[in-house]
Amino acid sequence: MAQLFLVFAVLGWALMVGALWRVAVMLAGWQSAAAVVMKSDYTESDQWQDRWSLGNTWLTSRGFNWRDGDDSRRITDEIVYTPQDGRLRHALVTRQVVRGWMPSGAYVVWYDQSDPDRVTARGPLFWFMLALLGTGLLGVSVHALVRAGGLALAIAQLTGHH
Repeated sequence: MAQLFLVFAVLGWALMVGALWRVAVMLAGWQSAAAVVMKSDYTESDQWQDRWSLGNTWLTSRGFNWRDGDDSRRITDEIVYTPQDGRLRHALVTRQVVRGWMPSGAYVVWYDQSDPDRVTARGPLFWFMLALLGTGLLGVSVHALVRAGGLALAIAQLTGHH
């Protein structure tokens, strides 16, 4: 069991470090901008099906999609936004929305200042929250690892030297 806690600790550490790296990169070279949705692949029919399927994705024409959440759906929007250079830009952006509800027609996106065509709906706050999740996973896993016999036991179990 100790080896499982070691694996989870390593995964938590990797998630934490990767997400903090993304936060640092975004804060150093990305900028936020207001975006307006021109077109979305989440139609009124899709929203209606999601609302009345009572959370059972198998009852919708889209069916199950592993990238959707329990009460959310991953959609793609065609947006327009204006970066600091003043030129109106178009982009396709994916985001999570509440299943069955009409998504907002305007929201904040983040774009790379060195390449304003690189744009995402996930800003530094999203990545910071993911880093907190990784930190929590790391902390819980290290605590469980210590209670299960420690690092030496976990390594011995992983290498087959009991």
